[in-house]
Amino acid sequence: MVAHTSSTPGIARRAALLLGGTGVLATTLAACTATPPAKKPSPARTGYGGRPITGAAEPGSAPIPTRTPAGRVVALPAGTRPWGVAVAPFVGRVYLAARHQDAFVVVHLRTNAVQKVAVPGSARMIDLVSTTGPLLLPAEDKATLYELALPSLDVVRSSATKRQPHQAVVVGDTTFVAQEYGHAVRVLRDGRRVADLPEPVQPGGITATDGRVAVVDVATATLFVYDATTLRLLAALPAGEGPSHVTLIGDARVAVCDVRGNAVLTYDLAGAPRRLGRAAVPGRAFWILADPEARTIYAALANTNRIVRLSVDRNGHPTVTGTLPTVQQPISMDLDAASGTLYIGGYAASQLQIAPVSAFA
Repeated sequence: MVAHTSSTPGIARRAALLLGGTGVLATTLAACTATPPAKKPSPARTGYGGRPITGAAEPGSAPIPTRTPAGRVVALPAGTRPWGVAVAPFVGRVYLAARHQDAFVVVHLRTNAVQKVAVPGSARMIDLVSTTGPLLLPAEDKATLYELALPSLDVVRSSATKRQPHQAVVVGDTTFVAQEYGHAVRVLRDGRRVADLPEPVQPGGITATDGRVAVVDVATATLFVYDATTLRLLAALPAGEGPSHVTLIGDARVAVCDVRGNAVLTYDLAGAPRRLGRAAVPGRAFWILADPEARTIYAALANTNRIVRLSVDRNGHPTVTGTLPTVQQPISMDLDAASGTLYIGGYAASQLQIAPVSAFA
């Protein structure tokens, strides 16, 4: 190899002489044997404020449970794979959004009856506006937010959104919709578009408290905070390594589940919004809810088949105070704070777990 390389200049010189000393062929051959320049690395895609885009954090797979789930387990129709869960004690029903289907599974709490009901679109996260409804259904496959009456599930109103609405929250007469692949938060009043808030690259979970709206950008791990009246952006705060959802915990405070970071983060939205605390949890915390009066947070650890309970002190710092064994792959859940009961959707095996919060160990 060395001898071959060292002979190249001689070949080039002889070729140049044959061409009348022009050196054209020599130059060409030299260029062919030169090391090509290294390619410049393409810059990383960035979102708001130059933050790197990492993409959404997923719940991860879960093993078959080795511990008996707390409470009781209700089998759902095969293939339900529930994602969103909403309990409506006022009408004695639990609603579960069937994944990739224009359908809910409804569990009647008084009779234990289970039925599958057609709805206008396929949703992941579903939320009650109040204890009596309506139920918000962001139809990802229809780019529409539906408001459904309880218990009939009749459509009260429908509003157009951009691509793949993920979750919605209502503040007074205004509705905020996180449009995951519409790359904005849509603002609706009386069902009509008022604005699209463009800062989030991939908005996921959303909530509101004390006149402020908090939305998680799952692509850039950012918590955006807006004034619910003026729609002004108030803050863009780092939100861990890969957050998914956010819930209010009282006193103008919220908690975010950091899926990739195996953590729960707390924030104060009053005044100048700021982060308060962080607690490590034993798994990927994909869904989160809270009982503000009890200063308690519940996070679903989808990949370890557990719900973790955290207490929040007066300074807003969370501390793990117990865990509860669940059905396989708890993606989301809802809480009836009055009865102290959790309703947990088991995604992998299509199950609903009904467990008292007293079962935490």
